[in-house]
Amino acid sequence: MGWRTRISRLLSLTLLATLMARALAENALHMPQANCEMQSLGGPSWRSGTIGKVSCKCDGGEGRKMSVRRQGTIESTDSYNGTVVHVDANPANEWERRYECLLDGVIQSHVCVRVYALLNLKDFVCRDVVYYLRCTFSRMENGNFENKTHYQLAMGRAKPIDCRKSEDERSRGKVECSVPIDPNSRAPEWRDFRLIMSDDLGNQSKVLRLTQAEMEVLEWPRGKHNMIQTPNQTCLEWNGPFIYPNRTFELNVQFRHSKLPNLSRNLTVSQMRAVSVFDQVCFGNPPEGNQLFYVSLSRRLHGSPWSERYPEFELTTNASLPARPPRFLANGFSHDRAKRELKVYWLPLDELEFNGAEQTYVASTRYGTKVATTQGSMLAIFTDWDDTQPATVSVWSSNVVGRSLESSQLEVPRLSDIRDRRIYLESYNKTSSRLSWQGPEELGNFTGYIVYWCKLSSKVHDACDDSSSIETTYARETAYNFSGIQGVIRMAVAANYSDGLTTGMRWWSGDSEVPEKPKILRYVEGTIALLVLGSLVLAIQKLRQMADIRVELPVMSEEPTANPLGDVRLFYPANVPPEKFYGTVRKTVTFAEEEPTRWPEIELQEVPRPQPVPQADAYVTNQYVSMSAIGAPCGDGYIKPPPVR
Repeated sequence: MGWRTRISRLLSLTLLATLMARALAENALHMPQANCEMQSLGGPSWRSGTIGKVSCKCDGGEGRKMSVRRQGTIESTDSYNGTVVHVDANPANEWERRYECLLDGVIQSHVCVRVYALLNLKDFVCRDVVYYLRCTFSRMENGNFENKTHYQLAMGRAKPIDCRKSEDERSRGKVECSVPIDPNSRAPEWRDFRLIMSDDLGNQSKVLRLTQAEMEVLEWPRGKHNMIQTPNQTCLEWNGPFIYPNRTFELNVQFRHSKLPNLSRNLTVSQMRAVSVFDQVCFGNPPEGNQLFYVSLSRRLHGSPWSERYPEFELTTNASLPARPPRFLANGFSHDRAKRELKVYWLPLDELEFNGAEQTYVASTRYGTKVATTQGSMLAIFTDWDDTQPATVSVWSSNVVGRSLESSQLEVPRLSDIRDRRIYLESYNKTSSRLSWQGPEELGNFTGYIVYWCKLSSKVHDACDDSSSIETTYARETAYNFSGIQGVIRMAVAANYSDGLTTGMRWWSGDSEVPEKPKILRYVEGTIALLVLGSLVLAIQKLRQMADIRVELPVMSEEPTANPLGDVRLFYPANVPPEKFYGTVRKTVTFAEEEPTRWPEIELQEVPRPQPVPQADAYVTNQYVSMSAIGAPCGDGYIKPPPVR
């Protein structure tokens, strides 16, 4: 598509729009002019809670869209017959409410109405204040109508009294009416009231009935209270008579802890009050000692409304004995034989369980024969410990009041008798965070290992931080990986036995605990190793020499010869029988192949040879030695020369 085509289309659209606008303008000029009139069908003033109506009529509006709407809204009532009526159900209390009439979307006229408040009580209450009834309720009119609206209250057939704006800051926006009563007369079971509301639109009235119980509210005295605190309860007193003697009332007490929300509580108690010159309430103290609570109170007679809450005040509970003793860790002791020290470890109490100041621990052996020195909140040290004797260690928690009523016990066995149950920490790999150790020698009743760790103290190099506790877990292998634990920690391991006889915890100090072997033993082992090595070298050399042994035989005739001596044994050139020196040898011996040895020719005399005697086991002689049943030639160990010819 070329640029000329685009320009042509654009010009065509522009011309079409111009023609349409001109046609609409000419149509508007030829339409009759509309004259719209708008009015409120209920008059210029309405009452909230009723139905309001406005209408709009336009001359020449037939067939055209007419709309009526409230200013600032979108919803409208539409019509095409020249007249429209808009209905507003339950309009709100408003000083000026404007409605608009539109013709074809253009505002033609408007009307304003004033909406007065409806008497609609929701919080009407009366309180018996000895000489009068103080009744209050919330204002129902908009602030613009306050000076044009008046309230009156009448009790029974009495003359109405004027009500006024409440001066109490806590009752801002409320109206207060004081109805006099006779304090000496007996109060009826119920009372009737008639409330009258007057404004420019007219008067409204409402009848209400309240029981005497609904009007009897125990208001709090205006003066400052006097607090009396005992170990078990706290009482608040005010100067002034108690106006409801010999009647039961309920007291609601809210305890809000200063630090821990889980210790906050809410309780309600019933009390019977006798005639007294003091107004007094009492409640029990929380069981946690030496704790700060913020307390608020509310009270009521039976069947009556609750009073307003008394302003919060502070209550610090009295100190008491600790709730319980600390609990020892499993196998919770470590023994240093060189220093003759025994350290015991426990899980500390939290602050709430101490119930008082000066929080500490006391550890000793049975009957107090040895008292430990406490370090921090989870450790105590016994010095000059005798590991040849068993002992029972006890620990108490203590505060400013005294020790806990109960104690925890830890049995320490005779350590000198179970040294074969001790483990030795071997190494710690900082890269993999892996601690390794050497297990015990005694495996009877052995159930595994307990691994301990805690956050390292910044004050004591070999202790745990008081703000953290000692964590534990179980292991079956002789190693444990601490890679998932953050921060700098201390580590310990203990071997666990089902019979309870254990050597306790071993803390990693940074050095291996695996014992070294004695020096004399190292010398003996070295000497034995040298002797074995020397013997091995000599044996190898001897074997090499034996491998070089050679046996040489002369060339002999293979023809058999007769033995003239009869039973005399024949002698042949041969080697010495090995059984002479080495005992039984193999049946067959194969010699290395070598060049045949040439012997000098010797002239031998011919000796008549007897015929050989047939033997049961004949054999053929050759250069090899046969180990048959016949005695070997030269069996005496000497080589005999042949006889002289």
